[in-house]
Amino acid sequence: MGKGSEKIAVRLVAVLTALFLLCQWSFVVYWGQRAREEEMALNRVALTRLAGAVEEQTRRMFKMVEVFLGTADLWIAAHPHADPRVDPQFAALVENFRQATGGIDIRMVSSDGQLYYVGQPQAASLANVSDRDYFRAHQANQESATKATQATRGFFIAAPVISRVTGKWGIPVSISLQHPVAGISVLFAALEIDPFITLFESERIHPNGAIALVRRDGVILARAPYREEVIGRSAAQTDVFAQFLPQASRGVVLSSSSATDGVPKLTAYAALEDFPLVVVVGAAADDVLARWRRDVWVIGLASLALTLLALAAAWRLICLLQEQARTRAVLYQLASTDDLTGCLNRRHFLEILGRDFARTQRHGQPLSVMVLDLDFFKRINDGYGHAVGDQALNAFVVAARDCLRQTDVLARLGGEEFGILLPDTGAEQSLPLAERLRQAVAAIRIPTPLGEVHFTVSIGVAEYTPAATEPDTLLLWADRALYGAKAAGRNRVVIQGPPPGTASKTGVQEPA
Repeated sequence: MGKGSEKIAVRLVAVLTALFLLCQWSFVVYWGQRAREEEMALNRVALTRLAGAVEEQTRRMFKMVEVFLGTADLWIAAHPHADPRVDPQFAALVENFRQATGGIDIRMVSSDGQLYYVGQPQAASLANVSDRDYFRAHQANQESATKATQATRGFFIAAPVISRVTGKWGIPVSISLQHPVAGISVLFAALEIDPFITLFESERIHPNGAIALVRRDGVILARAPYREEVIGRSAAQTDVFAQFLPQASRGVVLSSSSATDGVPKLTAYAALEDFPLVVVVGAAADDVLARWRRDVWVIGLASLALTLLALAAAWRLICLLQEQARTRAVLYQLASTDDLTGCLNRRHFLEILGRDFARTQRHGQPLSVMVLDLDFFKRINDGYGHAVGDQALNAFVVAARDCLRQTDVLARLGGEEFGILLPDTGAEQSLPLAERLRQAVAAIRIPTPLGEVHFTVSIGVAEYTPAATEPDTLLLWADRALYGAKAAGRNRVVIQGPPPGTASKTGVQEPA
């Protein structure tokens, strides 16, 4: 090799090395930005799910209290001559509720503010609570009371107080009696905050995450980690309550301040529709990005080392490119299947569809495509968790494979949407198969701690006709049929007809 060739080789290696380093550091910058976005997105999803779970648990608790207080009110109205303070039947009713709820006590307040327990041997007052806000709310005039409690239909959630009888923090949840008896005008349930704090502490994101139950006006009812001075404090001036909550009843925001520690947080909040309560779940912004910062340092140092090695030994670039080529071949093979369900992915499905479509055009053989969508799949993910949603997807794939022939091709097109390619099959022959699959999916049952999960599937079927000039057209027809199935009520099979103005081979018209 002459000097000229050597120079060319050196220049080529230098150029390739420079291009490599440019691409490498461009990738590092791109990866850093993308990784930060993905880390924030993952934490948004996690916080949203956690807020939803806490919201549902909170709603169940307060709904149970609301129902029982209403029941107690009806009992008292139906027994106008019974003194609820000492009546054994009413005491038994309250005791059953207390045991069912793990210790929530029902208490009574007279029109002059005297506090009574249910089932006392003697109807003796234990304290005077005429200064409590829940008592004053129920003593207000009718117009003011209506305005104050219209969101809860007379169901008043007071600010947390320390009980004058037990000495513990509690949240009084009260209701006015329709027909006061024996001087009693108000019933209230004393919800101790300790169970809330225990629950929140077990659910919050450690180390610096927080979960709080806040009244809609910003009063903090319970919070973990627990700090006594925070209970009853107002969060009305924080970003969530002052800026974001008035615009949307739920969301995930990066708040610049906290009512308790002033630390910026990634915060998910959810306002309950049927109670004046807001669940707030937060994770410190520094904690959210801690793993990302660590990975940036690791990737940055690794890239720097790689740069030094590349500069010291340019020939390693060639070896690296060869290794990357082999890796790409392996990744391409792995990329042909869906990791979760094990069936084909969308890309590979479209490749097979293109080949079969071309063969059908050449030889005139029948070809049908199904597009399937699990009905209301988001409800499974939101209500039971992503793990149960994954079980549902895998259960669907098992049911589909049991119904399909060896020549049929099943693929996951994305999310809860699947596609099935039926070679040498017309739409009329596809209908019995689709119906069997629909029935098999409807029979699926997935046991979970929250109850048994079952779901249905909507199916759109399209058959090749000369009007279809490319594979995407056939897939579009199947999509339209699927839309028609959903519009018609879901859990059904719809066959896509030919374009307007041509005779339908199956007699089923194109969905509107």
